Amino acid sequence: MVLKDTRSECPFPWKQVLRAAAVAFGLLELISDGERAQADEHLFGFVRGTETLPKGRADAYEFITYRTGKDTGTYNALDFDTEVEYGFTDRFQAGLSVVNHYFNYHSVDGLDDTDSYKLGGVEASAKYGLLSPFKDPIGLALRVEGGYLKNDEVGGLPEQEWFIAPELDLQKNFCDDTIICDLNLGAEWAWGKQPAEEYPRELSLQGGAGVAYRFAPNWFIGAETTVRSEWPMFDFGNFEHVVVYAGPSLHYGAKCWWVTLTGVYQVWGDGVDEPHNGKTYAEETTWKVRLKVGFNF
Repeated sequence: MVLKDTRSECPFPWKQVLRAAAVAFGLLELISDGERAQADEHLFGFVRGTETLPKGRADAYEFITYRTGKDTGTYNALDFDTEVEYGFTDRFQAGLSVVNHYFNYHSVDGLDDTDSYKLGGVEASAKYGLLSPFKDPIGLALRVEGGYLKNDEVGGLPEQEWFIAPELDLQKNFCDDTIICDLNLGAEWAWGKQPAEEYPRELSLQGGAGVAYRFAPNWFIGAETTVRSEWPMFDFGNFEHVVVYAGPSLHYGAKCWWVTLTGVYQVWGDGVDEPHNGKTYAEETTWKVRLKVGFNF
């Protein structure tokens, strides 16, 4: 996809988001019983920790991700990821999720104007904890995710994608678990991406890192960054694009539920047949904001 070297400004509505977040977190704190959540809290929006659910415990998540900003036109998308996980042992958990999208974009290069909902697909995941960040010098977990996607997340275009994404997660806690550091390293193999994309299969390498600080009981503030690079046809000589996002995160955990808000900005990107201006927009956006709510049972 060739993109024009003209950019329309897409300022992010920080004041409105922060005001809404403050009201939401305030209401949640009022109804809380003041105790922290148990196991597998997500301190970050995009980076994962190594904790697993205890045996016989379950949780339910709702992830809502807002993506906005292209170099042409107006682009807005919402992703809804509804997931349920269960702890089969104290070290092993697995989950299932359904993904849906809402798109509203106009005058974006390579996309026909639309205002519609699309089914994304279904995904399954499993995580096995090898080392605990609370009992061992460092936490270590193996995670794998796979699934079937009917419509792509860029424009809701049809595809028949099957993917598998193994990942290595590491976690180190400092100062009596006041400072939490997470690191993720992974890859993704995907088949059946046509006709949404030009190529039928693709290899991606991806990673992320985050640091969170507990500044008050139940509250963490932090920062996270992610990187993703893609090579069509599983060919390292056939580069498509690379992107880096970074931004702040805020987390609150109670006894049986938790909530996390993260906003990340595209700090750098590069894509084939795109302007060499330090950004990539064929498959990426300027901003991504994610709200995650989890309930433990």
